Amino acid sequence: MAELQPPKRSPLDPPSVSKCGDKVESMGEATTAGLAIAPGQAEAAREAAPSRQGGQVRGLAQDASDLIALTPGLVAFNLLYMLWAWLIALGAIAVAFTFPVWYILVLAFVVVSSRQQALLNCEHECVHRKFVRGKRANELVGTWLCASPVGSPFGAAQARHLAHHRLLALPGDPDHVLHSGEPPKNTRWGLVSYFARGLLGAYAVMILLGPKEDSAAPSEGSALRDLAALVVTQLAIFAGLALAFDWWVYPALWLAPLVTVTALSHLIRNFAEHAVTEPEMTTNSNRLITIRSNPLERGLIAPFNMNFHAEHHLLPSVPAPRLPELQKRLESNDALPPMLERSSYGFAIRHYLSSLRR
Repeated sequence: MAELQPPKRSPLDPPSVSKCGDKVESMGEATTAGLAIAPGQAEAAREAAPSRQGGQVRGLAQDASDLIALTPGLVAFNLLYMLWAWLIALGAIAVAFTFPVWYILVLAFVVVSSRQQALLNCEHECVHRKFVRGKRANELVGTWLCASPVGSPFGAAQARHLAHHRLLALPGDPDHVLHSGEPPKNTRWGLVSYFARGLLGAYAVMILLGPKEDSAAPSEGSALRDLAALVVTQLAIFAGLALAFDWWVYPALWLAPLVTVTALSHLIRNFAEHAVTEPEMTTNSNRLITIRSNPLERGLIAPFNMNFHAEHHLLPSVPAPRLPELQKRLESNDALPPMLERSSYGFAIRHYLSSLRR
């Protein structure tokens, strides 16, 4: 695609990532939430001047109307990215089955996990209806090719995530528990044990069986569709892997990475992208954070430009491959909220740990 000019990147994660300085930039106050803007809505947004209402900055779409447009080329890019994630995961499984020595099995485990994370981020784009054209197409692709294969109930995830956009930094945010400093994350040992429990499967259990916030509760029909899709896709993956390789491949090289390393990566990303220290709360209580990251993290933790997270919250209708360009355009906009910038996810965790008592 002509509009994408990717710099150095992870071999597992094609989309481009732009670079910027090590600083905190003060730019105003507020966030914007929502789904991808339809053509008619985009025209209205272009005519609107930036304004403040209810703590939000409006009119940002006028600076990015061309980035919002879901062109055929971008749809093709998105679908190829998803296909590439599947091919890499299946290729890693095939290599591990053919050469079942411990270091190849470990490498395949990590590679499969990274591509499961990529599929989760493709689901995220479908949640915002900006992966393919049309609401129904996004639901079908998001449910059957992205979410259900990696254990995510699409309807529930959509309700939760859109509520998170509406309520970020407010008590009703359904993801508040993932990035707040509430116990056990208010001590160094507590935060480390929180991530350790995620690695041992606690987060996966919470997503599937845990209570739902009122602001993020899906309808009963949606919950049943989610369950049916999860069961059907997991059975299909098990049958496919068993026929192509052996019965143990599904639990060892698909399910085990999903509930351990993939879950941990998801926890780290959700925490680092919104967790602010106590001193930072005085100027950055909106919890907007963007992370420059590095090729390894962009492969394992934040594929598909998810590290441009503050930019995504400011204008969620911009598709992921265009977030680096959005960041460049917003740098000179004085109407934006204050945003923190971290050099990497590793730095974000270390920085937060250093602010905690033992």
